[in-house]
This record gives sequence, structure tokens and C-alpha cells, in this order.
Amino acid sequence: MKLLKRSIIVAVALAGVLAGTAVPAAAVVGGRAATPHDGVVSVQILHPGLGTALCGGDLVHRRWIRTAAHCVSRQDVAPTPVAVPGDHVTMRVGSLDRTSGGQVVTGTRVYLHPQWMWGVNYPAEPVSDYAPVELARPVRASLLPTAMRQAPVGGWVRAVGWGLTEFPPAPDATPPALLHQRDITRLPNTACAGGFIGLGEVCVSAGACFGDSGSPLLRKVPGHRIGARPAWASVGAASRETSEDSPCGAPTVYTDTTDPHHRAWVHDTIRTRTVQPCACPPLILTDTTTTTALMNRLKLDISQ
Repeated sequence: MKLLKRSIIVAVALAGVLAGTAVPAAAVVGGRAATPHDGVVSVQILHPGLGTALCGGDLVHRRWIRTAAHCVSRQDVAPTPVAVPGDHVTMRVGSLDRTSGGQVVTGTRVYLHPQWMWGVNYPAEPVSDYAPVELARPVRASLLPTAMRQAPVGGWVRAVGWGLTEFPPAPDATPPALLHQRDITRLPNTACAGGFIGLGEVCVSAGACFGDSGSPLLRKVPGHRIGARPAWASVGAASRETSEDSPCGAPTVYTDTTDPHHRAWVHDTIRTRTVQPCACPPLILTDTTTTTALMNRLKLDISQ
């Protein structure tokens, strides 16, 4: 099963994409049409020969978005961490509709974290399923701030995305055009053991589904100025499901965007525009069955 699915590759029809697969972390199942959320971005990634992957992301700078690394890594060379060309990534900013409105801009370069390697070196190394994408031009839109602290276990957070709203989908189902949201709960990491959760990651209750990869997890935080109202901020980016039997009905693993290492690396990448080579240690292949399962959970669904 292709677990790192929070993304969908649209090749012919959704039914064909999902046929014969145990479904992945999909798109906000059981949610409702979203209220406006600044900085939430729809992302489409061209994978030649496979189709176009549907993911989400957040605007962290007028010229940068952040999304899941598995969305913007080449599928044909996994587990080698090779970024897709920047101009294969198209983003729509400032619209709740992924098909219209707002501003459309292409990428110019994708920056993969040097520890990103499809999870095959877990638990020796963090999965690091996140990647900043530099835009070809700056956009005029509100940014989504990153929270300084993660929500407490048992606290509520909000999942948003353009992924599937029900699973299994109807035969003629298509990913929703409008952003959806669902209020869910942060869980202890032990609840996400089936998704090989590790350092720099957070576990939340069910909600995300196919097409939600890279989409932000939100939390209301106090305003930065005296008298300012609480505002939404990012505390996560959708990564993967934890159950093959119930991919969209079981807890979900998100990259923890509040993690100090994560915040520092994204900031330094934006400041220096430096592509760091993979620092991945030699593959740990003592259990090839487990290694294959880990990789699959971090892949886009490319079944046709």
C-alpha cells in the first residue's frame, strides 16, 4: 500500500487511481467546507509518466511555501532523495478553490531536507518529511505563521486540505475543489505507532485522507500584539496514515512544524537558498520487509 499518500496522483480518474489499493491518508474525511484561512495553499506536482499529484502547503514567505517532501520527490528513483524540478510544482495562493481564484505561480526550486530518505533509515534518523519550495515570483497574500508551541496532548487542532471527503470514495468521486476542515485532537505518539512516528512528528486523530499531504495542521494562538485576537498558526504538515485497513479513519502522522530544528532549517534555507546534499547514512536493510513497508507509507498513490 502506498502510505505516504496524503497526496493523490490524478492520472485518468480517481477510481482508477485508487483501484486495488489500501487507501492512504486522505483528505479531511468527515469535515466541512472551510472558513477562510490565510496562507493555506493548494499544490499540484507533475510527475512525468505518472500524472499530477494533489497536495497542500502553507505560505511561509512571499516567495516560499512549505509542503511534504514526499509530494515533491521523484517517485521513479525512490528511495534516492531527488527533488522534482521546481517548474513541475504549481501553486494556487489566496483561494479556497483549488481550481479558480487567487494567484497561480510556479516553483523555481525544491529544497529537500538532507535527512529526507523516504523513512528507510527509521528509527536511526528522523523521517523529515517536509520541503520548502521557492516560487518563481513573490505573491501578494497573507502568510501562515508557525506556532512556537505544539498543542498539548488532548488539545484540539484543525486539519485542512483538498483531499477526499469520504472513504472509500464513490465510483465517480473526484477530489473536492473547495478547501475542507475538521477539528480533531492531538494524541500521544503511541497512538501512531502503526505509522512509524519519530522525532519531529506529531500524532492526531483521524481526518486527513488522500490529497491532504503537505496540508497544514492549525492551532489558534494568542495574538502577537496587545489587544490582538487569537490567530491561526501552523503546528504540522500532513505526512502519512497509520493503518492499511483504515487509512482515512485511523490516527494520522504530521510533521511537527513547531519543532526547533524544523523551524531553524526552513529559516536558514530561505535566507541562504542553499541546497544541502543528502546526509543520509547507509541504508539499514536488516529487515527488507519492514524497510519496504516504511517506504510505501511515504509514497504518493500511483496505482492506476
